[in-house]
Amino acid sequence: MAWGIEPAPAAWFAVPMIRALLALALLATPCGAAPADPVHGPEIGTLEVGIFCALQAMDRMPAPGTASGWIHVPTTEIRFHWPDRQVVPAAIGLAFGVRVTGVPGFATASAEARVTRPGRATPEVWATGLSDAGSSLAFFRFDTDDELVPGLWTFEVWDGEVRLYHAEFEIVPAAALPEITEACGAVS
Repeated sequence: MAWGIEPAPAAWFAVPMIRALLALALLATPCGAAPADPVHGPEIGTLEVGIFCALQAMDRMPAPGTASGWIHVPTTEIRFHWPDRQVVPAAIGLAFGVRVTGVPGFATASAEARVTRPGRATPEVWATGLSDAGSSLAFFRFDTDDELVPGLWTFEVWDGEVRLYHAEFEIVPAAALPEITEACGAVS
């Protein structure tokens, strides 16, 4: 004979219902840990992160250290539609990234941008420059379905052995943030 308390018939129904509600809540919640706040070195005067609609055509520049072999080059100034956001829905046509400006007197033409995607051992890299004369934007635009990788993505820019900044973004399913996905008319 086992000792215990037999739950009332109403409680038998409540336990499976609570489990189902918890499962639904977990599905609706963005995956993984929240991205850390961006950090930067003393060479950086301003740092902004954000998300923007990027459905417009852009020029391209060769970048052999990336999966595609090239990077987007905007033909007009980019503004974040959702500034200070680091949780990004995985949807074609959305882009996310980091805009920085150097402190007065700082300039480098030989920096390296590094973006690390979940599941990749090495970052994608390309040459970039930073200065106090204007902002520099490093971003990733979702162009193809195979790029819609959920999880923690990192952006860093290095000047030789000096890390100038580090920022993280959590990529989540498009359905987790429909207010952003649908605002751009993006599809995933």
